[in-house]
Amino acid sequence: MGEKEDILLKLLDGKGELTTSEVEAEMKGSGNECPDGAVKSLMRLKTMGLIEGRIDRVRRGWVWKVKH
Repeated sequence: MGEKEDILLKLLDGKGELTTSEVEAEMKGSGNECPDGAVKSLMRLKTMGLIEGRIDRVRRGWVWKVKH
C-alpha cells in the first residue's frame, strides 16, 4: 500500500462516508491528488478489504467508508 492509499484511509476514517467526487475534491484541495486517480486507489483499497463502497441513489454515486 502506498502513501496515497494511506492518505485516503485517513481521510475516510476522519470524515466518514464520502462520494467519489468528494474524495477527489478533498484530495485535490489538500495537494494530495492521486496520480492514477481516486477511483483506482479506492478500488484497490476495496479489493484489499480496507474500505466498503456502495451506490447511493440520493447522493448520485458511489459512497465509500472505512471498514471497521
